[in-house]
Amino acid sequence: MRGRRLSTGALAVVGVVTLLLSACGNPAGTDGDLTNNWKALPDAKIPTPASGACYSITTDNPASVTKWPAPVECTASHTVETVYVGQFTGEEAGQSSAPSTGSKGRRTAYETCAAEAKTFLGDDWRNGRLELSVVLPIALHWQGGARWFRCDMMEYLDLDDYAVVTRTASLKGGLTGEKPVALGCITVTTGANNRIDKMTPAKCDTNHNGEYVGVYDLPDGPYPTDRAAASKARLDGCAPVVAAYAGVPNDADLSFRVGWISSPFTEIEWGLGNRGVRCYAHSADPLNKSIKGIGPAGLPAD
Repeated sequence: MRGRRLSTGALAVVGVVTLLLSACGNPAGTDGDLTNNWKALPDAKIPTPASGACYSITTDNPASVTKWPAPVECTASHTVETVYVGQFTGEEAGQSSAPSTGSKGRRTAYETCAAEAKTFLGDDWRNGRLELSVVLPIALHWQGGARWFRCDMMEYLDLDDYAVVTRTASLKGGLTGEKPVALGCITVTTGANNRIDKMTPAKCDTNHNGEYVGVYDLPDGPYPTDRAAASKARLDGCAPVVAAYAGVPNDADLSFRVGWISSPFTEIEWGLGNRGVRCYAHSADPLNKSIKGIGPAGLPAD
């Protein structure tokens, strides 16, 4: 009898367990899976900077900044404006680190920035008191998947002291119409051995002795290291730019009409593809108007 009672009790326990399991069914709308088929969260991504954003930084070299402040409206006080944001693709995007200066990828990014800046400003940025910088993701962000490059512009008070202007308006269209950020007439101050000490902006209708006339691009190739040869090449290249601007012949008499100054960009910029030389006319006599299109009568060959 004891064995039968044990057997009967076991059946009762099993029955209770079965009832309890039946009572704990899945709630409506669920399938019994812990995640209920929820979609996996997307991988975290490094945000891409916005084009048209402005920033306030204290350095004059945006490419050296590793931690940027939050962007501000371009009507607020700022020193840097992003005119375009691009993406590295293909071979450059597959690299373990961002393209270095002198690489094909970095040069392509710089050329893209120069073209986009021209569209944004209305003319070649090199014709202004401006600087173009290509800003890349820091190493940690590149490793995290960031593949953007940013095209940033800064305005200088002049191209002598390179004091950065704090702006409260966008640079868009700054080289059109009245060209508020364009290079123009200057006062050239010389020191010992007739070396140039300063070139400061001046109004063309006031006394001055120089004027920006345009950019000459040297042929592509290795950065010139022979200083004398490089200086001659720059001055020779600026001669036709000066003549065309003033509307006078580019001949043996040009140097008797007006002098000129060449101002090259840096070796780093050369490596990025900018082989430009800024050209300035320089007069021994005071001027009180622009020499643009002035012609042979306005600049006689004395």
